[in-house]
Amino acid sequence: MRKIVLIFSLFITACSLMHHYDTEFKNPIFNQPLRPLSKTVGYTYLTPTSVDFRTPLDKNKLDLQGKCDLIENKQDRITLKCNLKGWGKTYDWYLTYIVKEIFFTGCLIVAQYNYDKPEDYPESASYSSYCVTPPEDMTSESD
Repeated sequence: MRKIVLIFSLFITACSLMHHYDTEFKNPIFNQPLRPLSKTVGYTYLTPTSVDFRTPLDKNKLDLQGKCDLIENKQDRITLKCNLKGWGKTYDWYLTYIVKEIFFTGCLIVAQYNYDKPEDYPESASYSSYCVTPPEDMTSESD
């Protein structure tokens, strides 16, 4: 009986020492659909474990999606390491999203950088910009 209690307590201790992944974003802005600011990208939907890109012409049509690990989770930026499938291929990308500034009333800019390796950021990263609804306590300089 002592062996069972000892093994069980060791198991519980080992589980508590394991790295716990963030299960939600520190900034709820990243939970919103990211609305594109250009016609070359579509809507983007993020979770701490996945990303879902829609086509530029139809936000209901799936373009690219994948499973991710949240490797950076800050108030003003997140980074996901993702394995994406779409366009008949598989991609391993890093995606960094950075909260920028209020573009106009009701539109807070979020920049997306995607790149293959951490050492490629930011020099070789592709860039897209999105719009999200800013929180009520955030105002633009013109307000």
